[in-house]
Amino acid sequence: MSSSSAPVPVLTYFNVPGRGEIARLLFTIGKVDFEDKQVVFEEWGALKPTTPFGQIPILQVGDTVAAQSAAIDHYAAKLAGLQPQDPLQALLVDQTYHFVTSDIHTALISPTAKLAGEEQLKARQALSAPGGPLKSKLAQLEKLVAGRSGKFIVGEQLSLADLSVFNFLGMLKSGFWAGIPADVASDFPALTVFRNQIASLPEIAAYYAAATDELRVKGYRPDEA
Repeated sequence: MSSSSAPVPVLTYFNVPGRGEIARLLFTIGKVDFEDKQVVFEEWGALKPTTPFGQIPILQVGDTVAAQSAAIDHYAAKLAGLQPQDPLQALLVDQTYHFVTSDIHTALISPTAKLAGEEQLKARQALSAPGGPLKSKLAQLEKLVAGRSGKFIVGEQLSLADLSVFNFLGMLKSGFWAGIPADVASDFPALTVFRNQIASLPEIAAYYAAATDELRVKGYRPDEA
């Protein structure tokens, strides 16, 4: 939790889950006071030139403004007390985090955002088709999650690894990316169980129970029994 003398972090991102959601969850779970500044896409044109690299999320702490979602997420994990102190465990957390956010999200899906209309839909359908690149990555993620030895992906404590997987699965299930079927991960049982496990944690369940937007309602709540 932030001390009374420390500046309150201000997280700025669009009013959707996306790349700002992991930091939101970390701050919320860790009971870190923060301002969740959500912007609509119509505001982005004016905001973009004021950011360090022309992208969001950005995090402002006092007079310091930082960009890059990975840097922000690691900072938030430290403030929340959810960053392993053991170097080997931290290595394994980062392995999963970067596999999801870099190898899958950035390398496979982000390039399709530059496409439009039918071209974009076809590219995303090819990604998620049986035997396609996204299915292959999900199979690797399924193996990693199914093979964990503890309650969470790395040991017995919730970490950035778990939240990165949960957020990605939530984005898929919510239909965040037009052209990628919302049920694309449904044939991976370990991922389905894991998403429900994380969604059912009290702090996370409460966070999404209060949400009213369609993406969070569809993708981030536990499946109905």
